[in-house]
Amino acid sequence: MNSRTILFLLLLAAGTAQAGDMETVRERLQKEWLTAEDKGEAAELLRRQSSDGSWPDLDYNDPATTKWPSLQHVERATTLALAWARPGTDLHRNPEVRAAVGRAWEFWFARDPKNENWWHNEIGVPRALAPGLLVLREELTEREKEQGLRILSRAEIKAESQNLVWLAEINALRGLISGDAELVQRAYGRIAQEIRTVPSEGLQVDMSLLQHRGCLYSHGYGASFAVDGTRLARLLDGTRFALPREKVDLLASYLLDGSQWMMFGRSADFGARGREIARPGGGGVPKKTYLSVAAENLLALQQPPRAAELGELERRASGEPSAPALVGARHFWRSDFTVFQRPGFYASVRMFSDRIANTDFNGPENLLGHHLADGVTTLMTHGGEYAGIFPLWDWQKLPGITARQSPQLKPGAPRRDKGSRDFVGGVSDGQAALSVFDFERDGLTAKKFWFLSDAGLLALGAGISDDADTEVVTTVNQTWHRGEVERKGDVLRHNSLAYTPLAGSKFIRAVEARSGSWKTIHAQESESPVSGDVFTLWIEHGKNPRDATYAYLVRPAGEASAPPVTILANTPQLQAAETEDLAAIAFHAPGEIKTRAFGLVAAAQPCLVLLRRPGLREAEVSASDPTTKLERLELSVGRHRLDLELPRGDRAGATVTRKIAAPDIAR
Repeated sequence: MNSRTILFLLLLAAGTAQAGDMETVRERLQKEWLTAEDKGEAAELLRRQSSDGSWPDLDYNDPATTKWPSLQHVERATTLALAWARPGTDLHRNPEVRAAVGRAWEFWFARDPKNENWWHNEIGVPRALAPGLLVLREELTEREKEQGLRILSRAEIKAESQNLVWLAEINALRGLISGDAELVQRAYGRIAQEIRTVPSEGLQVDMSLLQHRGCLYSHGYGASFAVDGTRLARLLDGTRFALPREKVDLLASYLLDGSQWMMFGRSADFGARGREIARPGGGGVPKKTYLSVAAENLLALQQPPRAAELGELERRASGEPSAPALVGARHFWRSDFTVFQRPGFYASVRMFSDRIANTDFNGPENLLGHHLADGVTTLMTHGGEYAGIFPLWDWQKLPGITARQSPQLKPGAPRRDKGSRDFVGGVSDGQAALSVFDFERDGLTAKKFWFLSDAGLLALGAGISDDADTEVVTTVNQTWHRGEVERKGDVLRHNSLAYTPLAGSKFIRAVEARSGSWKTIHAQESESPVSGDVFTLWIEHGKNPRDATYAYLVRPAGEASAPPVTILANTPQLQAAETEDLAAIAFHAPGEIKTRAFGLVAAAQPCLVLLRRPGLREAEVSASDPTTKLERLELSVGRHRLDLELPRGDRAGATVTRKIAAPDIAR
C-alpha cells in the first residue's frame, strides 16, 4: 500500500468520524429539545393559526425593543416543528402540523421583519428558528432551507462573553443543518475560546462576570453563560468538538467559586441580576434554579470536575432541605461585590468605582435603577425576602444606600456609568469580610463600611455631606412585610432579622400597603396592578448634612450566641470594629489604631485590614488595596512589621494573607 493510499484512507476515516460526531451532536440536540413536555400548546397554536400563517393575537406592528411580540411568531413555529418531530403524540408527523410550520415560516420569510434592537435580529430570531430547522432537516423544502440558513447567517461570530456564545452557537447549528463540519468546528471552537478569564467584559479572574461595559451580571447574562457553557460541555462530550478539559474545569470554578456565592439556597441575589430585575419574575424563587441545571450538566460528563462539590451545589440549588449550607465569605475585587454566607443568614454589598459601572439601563428597562450599586445590601434568612417586590419599591430607599430623597426619581439615567472614586473594595479571609465604599454621587459623599462576620453585618457611615437642599437618608432595609414588627429596647425584630442602632443612630420604620405595576420600572411591561405590604427601616441625616454618621448591626433574630462587636472608630480617616478574635480596619489615610486582641495596628498607606486570632499562638493578617494601584503595603501589628507585596494586573485589589506568631503581638 503506497503513501497516497494510506493518506486517502486516513482522510476518509477522519471524515467518517467527523460525520459520525456531527450526527451524534444532532441526535443529542433533538433528544434535548424533544424531551420537553408539550402541555397542549402546539395543538392550541395549530387551532388559532390564521390561513396566512400568522396568529391574530400577535401585534406584528409593535416595535418593542425588549419584549418584541413578533419574536413569538418564530418561537411558535418552532413549537409546532418540535411537536411534529416528537414521538408518541397525536401530532407526531401530522401533515396538518407540518403544513402549519411551513405557513408560519413563509409568513416570516416573505416579510422578514426587523427590530431596532440588534439582538433580536442577530440572536433572538436565529436562535428561536434554528431548532425547528434542525429537527425538520431532512424534510425542508429548498426555499425553507435557503431562507432559514439566510436568517441564521446574520449571526456573525463577534461580540464578547454571553452574546458571543449565542452568536457562535447559532453558527454551529447552521453548520449542523447544512452539513458544514468546518463551520461547526470553528463555531464550537470559538465558544471554547470564550470560556476564559478576561480583563474587560466577560468572565473575571475572581469568577464574577461583567457585561455591558463593566456591570456585574453573574445572575443575568452570567446565568446564560453558565447554563449554555455547561450544556455545550455535556452536548459535545466524547466528540471531536468537545470542550478542552481546562475549559470544563473553568466552568466548574465559575459555578463553585463564583455564582453559587451570590445565591442563597434557590434565591438569586438581585444585586447580580443587572437590569433583569425589572422583568416580572426576575426576583422570584424558582423551583429549579439555573445553577442546579448547570451543575447537572457537568455531573453528566464522563469525567465531571469537582463532582462532590457540584453534587452539593445541585442539592442546594434544587432546594433540598438536607443539603449542606454554604459557609464562608468572598470579596469579588473585579466587581466591587462582597458576600457572606452562614446557615440561615446571607448578606451582600454591591458597590461601584472608577473601574466598575453602577447599573445597566436599556431603553425601557430598569427605569429607576439609579442606585442599585450605591452600596446596596441584600439581607436574607430564608430566601424570597425581595421576590417580586421591585414594582413596589421606593427606589430612593434601596437597602444599604445613602441617598437624597428627591421629590421624584427621574427615570432612565444614569446608564452604565463608572464612579469618580477609587477607594472602593474589600478584604476577606474566606470566613469574614470587610467592604468599604468611598461614595460620591452628584456631590453627595460618604465613607461607607460593612463588617460581615459571625457577629452579623455591622454597617458604619462617616463624613456624610451634601450641599443640596434635600433630605438625605441611609436605608437599612426595604423588604416584604412578614409577621409582626417587635421592639425590645433598641432592638427591632422583623422577619427573622434583628436590627440594632448603634452610636446614637435612630431608626425610623414604616409598614405600608403599596400598589404599583411592572410598567413603572419597565415601559414595555404590563400595567396590571401589583400590591403588598412593604417594611422599610432607615436613618435620617436631614438636609445639607455635614460630616454626619450612622452605625447599625443586623443579625439573625434567633442568634443569642452571636459574638458582640465593638466599634473602634468611625471617621472619614479611619473606620474600625472588632469582635473577641477578629478586627476589621479601613485606613482611608495612613494611621494607627489600638485593638484589644492585636495591640496597636498601623498602616503606612491607605488600605483595608482584617485580623483574626484562630488560636493563642498565631494570628492571620489579611489586607488589600482598594485602589488597585499600590505595589507594596507596609503594616505593623503589635511589634510585628510586615512588608506585603500586593497582587498586580487583574488580581490587583485581591486579598493577601500572612500568618504571624502571637508572641509578636503587643498586648
